[in-house]
Amino acid sequence: MDKQLFNEINDAYYRLELKQAEIVHSLSHRIFELESGWYSGHYHKDENGNWFRESYPIPVIGVKGFCDIEIQFDKISVSTKLNRTAALAYSFDKFAEQEFEAYGVEDYLADFYHPGQTVQELKENIRACDEKEIGFSFVFPFDVEGKQIFEFAKLLRREGFFY
Repeated sequence: MDKQLFNEINDAYYRLELKQAEIVHSLSHRIFELESGWYSGHYHKDENGNWFRESYPIPVIGVKGFCDIEIQFDKISVSTKLNRTAALAYSFDKFAEQEFEAYGVEDYLADFYHPGQTVQELKENIRACDEKEIGFSFVFPFDVEGKQIFEFAKLLRREGFFY
């Protein structure tokens, strides 16, 4: 094995482990029940807008009933959902400054909203689909503090999001 490559991989995963521990610590012994594991098979869009499957595992913290927190190499994603009726009625004002995407739960490659679109477009896309639940992925920079993720999970709970 290429020792330099091995060291780079090890360093990258150590960084993920440290961030996972920070976030778990911020959420532990509070109002949430947690699960944690390492999972592969996540999807993201490449620079051309095509879906790309990630084969490598990343840490995921499950906040039972409310969201999953995916710790990626360059960002933190918080995945959650609303039922269709709630999503159509929701104003999304509280997330005006927050980067997020919306997608299908049954067909998770169905793209309903991404940065650059309007909330009106989001709602038109939801109306045009057959999904019963709409998935949301909120994006944070990798250096977000665990306390901010804790506060965001509480916001999701107050606003009726679930997982």
